[in-house]
Amino acid sequence: MPKTAQEWKDLLGLDELPDPEFLANLNALEGVDVIEGGGVPDAQWVTMPPGEIAAAVVLGSAGAAFKAIRAAQGLTVRQAAEAWGVSPGRVSQVEAEDANLYMSTVAETARRMGYRAKLVLEPLEGGPRYEAELPHER
Repeated sequence: MPKTAQEWKDLLGLDELPDPEFLANLNALEGVDVIEGGGVPDAQWVTMPPGEIAAAVVLGSAGAAFKAIRAAQGLTVRQAAEAWGVSPGRVSQVEAEDANLYMSTVAETARRMGYRAKLVLEPLEGGPRYEAELPHER
């Protein structure tokens, strides 16, 4: 059952009630782990540097990677939105497991988080591996 705006405000320690778009995103993402599939308890992610996070878990999507970085940086969705100059709803959108993101969105989101995004093409059966940095606005 979806939570009310007041329930989310209390649960997340928000300063104000989430707006309708943010509330809808929160309810849509409820139950999705911050990082799925890893063997490290969630509380440890905040203290782990990004390299250790990458070594500890293989993330299933760009959204999961963005969520892991935000958690490692110790930011709530609202804090991240403020720091990166986007809406809280946008943070939730790019962190969604099933987000269908343009490569430019991946690159720009990574840059806002202090990262560089790359496209890696690995062969399924033999052959060379290709890697390219995704361009982003400066």
